[in-house]
Amino acid sequence: MHNYPTFLNLLSTFIYIPISFAYILPMIKYGSAITWDQRSIPKQKFAVMGGLDSIAGILQVFAATYLGGSLIILLGQAAIPMTMLISSLLLKAKYSSYQYVGAAVVTLGLLVVLGTGHSSSSAGTDSNLIVLWSTVMILSCVPMCLSSVYKEKALGETELDAVYLNGWIAVFQFLFSIPLTFPAAMVGDHPVTPRELPENLKDGLMCYLGQNTVTHGAHEDDCEKATLYVTAYLLFNVVYNLLIILILKFGSANILWLAMTIMVPLGNVAFTFPFMPEHQPLHAKDIASLVLIMLGLFIYRFLAELLDAWSKQRPMYFREKGIAADEQLKQALLASDSDDNTDEMEQDV
Repeated sequence: MHNYPTFLNLLSTFIYIPISFAYILPMIKYGSAITWDQRSIPKQKFAVMGGLDSIAGILQVFAATYLGGSLIILLGQAAIPMTMLISSLLLKAKYSSYQYVGAAVVTLGLLVVLGTGHSSSSAGTDSNLIVLWSTVMILSCVPMCLSSVYKEKALGETELDAVYLNGWIAVFQFLFSIPLTFPAAMVGDHPVTPRELPENLKDGLMCYLGQNTVTHGAHEDDCEKATLYVTAYLLFNVVYNLLIILILKFGSANILWLAMTIMVPLGNVAFTFPFMPEHQPLHAKDIASLVLIMLGLFIYRFLAELLDAWSKQRPMYFREKGIAADEQLKQALLASDSDDNTDEMEQDV
């Protein structure tokens, strides 16, 4: 659906509203997970989060239209250095030296990605446009990180049902996306004027249902399998976010970090399969950037904890070994004294 990023953005945002409120409304009426204190949180806070997320979503959808899948996954890791920078400025957050090193390695990997030419892009996309839309993809991390930082500052330690939170954010994200669609549609590769936008949205719906509308030009419609691919994307996206909620609720942040780290190479490999839309083989520069980003993710998320765990075990090992050596030396000295006393007694006799 190359010609309809505005429709995709609105659809991918709207889909969360009925799904979330199918849980929220019965839980408010019959359950106890969503308390009165949670419902009394001012909706303006959710509106700010939804507004920031809508800006990030529009930038990501438009960039994703012109970039390959593996490139999108790698560029998404720019959220790490962006979050560190924004958190340091707004929340005065402190990070370890390992996290700074990890973020620097991730940034280096992103620079390699931006210098890879057209190897990981959509077919037929100019290399200059690839750099432009890659930059847009990276910049989309700014409002996304601002939303996370604001969420941390506005909600603090408040216990909030994750589905209730995401449901209201989705409502405001969709409401903000509607007016933002007009200027966003005018800056795409194929600008759509406000007068043409309703027709473009209608054609996007027809394409989603499998009907081609644009039959001439540089990018003709290829909507035969659009229903399958878009629906699969929406389902996987919903399941992915549901799994994140479940992991955070019943697991730990470390498990989530591990799962998200493993997804980076798996996602890149998945987009090399022939049955994937606009699949691309992995080139040497793609592999180099992937290795750098994975190394940076490992340093940022796990190295400090691994070294800390190892340092706690290492002194214990040597302490136990030292105690054992002292006991052996003590026994040897006692045995030596015993032998000397025995020899003296034999001489006296």
